Amino acid sequence: MKIYRSMAYSDDLKNFIAFETDRATYPEFGKVYDGDYYKELPFDEYLNGAQEIPQGEGVFDIRDYGGVPQTDRLNTAAFCAAAQACRDAGGGTILVAGGEYRIGTVYLYDNTTLFIAPDSAIAASRDCKRFDKAFVRAEGAKNITITGGGKIYGSGEYFVYEPRQKPLTEPMKVSHMCLRGTQIKDLPETTQRHAYRQRIRYAEDKYDEGLEAILRPQFMVWLNECTNVKIENINLEDSMAWTLNLNSCEEVYVHNVVINNNRHVANTDGIDITGSSYVEIDHCFISTADDGVVVKNPKHTNRDMCDIYVHDCIVLTVMNSFKIGTETGRDISKVLVENCIFSLPDIYPGTTSGIAVESADGSVVQNITVRNIKMNKVICPLFICLNMRNRYGLPYSEDKKDKYWGGDISGILIENIEAVDAEAPSLIFGSLSAQKNGEHVRKPVSDITIRNFKITYRETEEIVEVPENIQEYLYEYPENNTFGDVGAYGIWLRHADNVLLQDISIIPRSANRRECITYMDSSVTIR
Repeated sequence: MKIYRSMAYSDDLKNFIAFETDRATYPEFGKVYDGDYYKELPFDEYLNGAQEIPQGEGVFDIRDYGGVPQTDRLNTAAFCAAAQACRDAGGGTILVAGGEYRIGTVYLYDNTTLFIAPDSAIAASRDCKRFDKAFVRAEGAKNITITGGGKIYGSGEYFVYEPRQKPLTEPMKVSHMCLRGTQIKDLPETTQRHAYRQRIRYAEDKYDEGLEAILRPQFMVWLNECTNVKIENINLEDSMAWTLNLNSCEEVYVHNVVINNNRHVANTDGIDITGSSYVEIDHCFISTADDGVVVKNPKHTNRDMCDIYVHDCIVLTVMNSFKIGTETGRDISKVLVENCIFSLPDIYPGTTSGIAVESADGSVVQNITVRNIKMNKVICPLFICLNMRNRYGLPYSEDKKDKYWGGDISGILIENIEAVDAEAPSLIFGSLSAQKNGEHVRKPVSDITIRNFKITYRETEEIVEVPENIQEYLYEYPENNTFGDVGAYGIWLRHADNVLLQDISIIPRSANRRECITYMDSSVTIR
């Protein structure tokens, strides 16, 4: 396939490429501040810079199709031509080597390996109009591999507004949760929620400042309804939204992947597993602004999901390290997370939650195990929430088993958890609502075991405001720092059946005046 090499420098092709210049929609954006990126990222422990570069028949080098690694030159056409040639050949390798290539949306097809060499990258165009839903995407494809030791770069700072405040690199002097229902613009400056929200870069007008919404891709890498996928030895950096979305896929292996995002660009989830089954995430380092590893099942997947295995990963995030939810329209089962580190060592106020298990839109979530986890500077170690947010607008039903009233969370094992510098209690709760005739509808979480749970609080001053009556959390977006304070510093439970708490050790800060464990309308055994 070297026949295109001479064409790469023909007058016709040079003239064509000259018109494809990458121009930023918002050229004033793109600034990076101290604290945006984690500086101690151990690339050498995850990426192999000596992976052999493929050669010969079946290799489609984008340079042979007009690709030129220049900062302001758009190479979408060259990449697409290489991808199409690979497809026409029945499969092969798209080779990216020799530098950084700016491109817009590109597709991968059956039996394709995208190989990005260690010294090379594909970088997202900074023009918002160059994208169709995602930067790199594959749909209904089989046998897809992304590898090489190089980089997929999302140009994330060009798709969001400047933050209101620069990153916070010093600890907050007081620990303060916000009162339930406090709007973003009304948050007290002492609260953790205010501290991180002020530093997030949004694409929307969050503060009613008259800003237009910025168009941006929903995903940096989006694999939709794909089978037999391998993603390994690759650096995914500076995503503009969700970094890697595995949507309705099967048989996926993600190994030795580094996600190195700006930790203040909104909605930059690390790995989103949505409606996919038989997925393994192994030995990845994820540093990002939004949830680290997320298992979701939106209604649109039209399928239940199972058999998710996440292990030996390090997750640094402002939000939730590992999360099930929030989109929960179909069922989720058989999830195992083990031998991971959840941390946020260098910016504050800390990771919002370490482990979050949520069903808000009717999903049955069951048979979930999270074990052998170390946490550092995670505000809330564990958040289990079953409510009836009902994102999909299901109509009212008199049937208490209808998804209108919420789903189910059961069969949860949390064990061998060690957290230091925690800030808030773990919350475990279902819901109690009422039919139109006033009859109660109780939806408990059930069959939960928490074993060998060792938590130590950060020593600091605290502001605690426990309402006299803690209202049901029926319709809110599930997030621990919007729930507000409760009457326990360790574990607070409500509407929880058949719960075993064994070998629990939670050391509060010296200013604490609350009990360790409290529960209401629950059956709890403490050993």
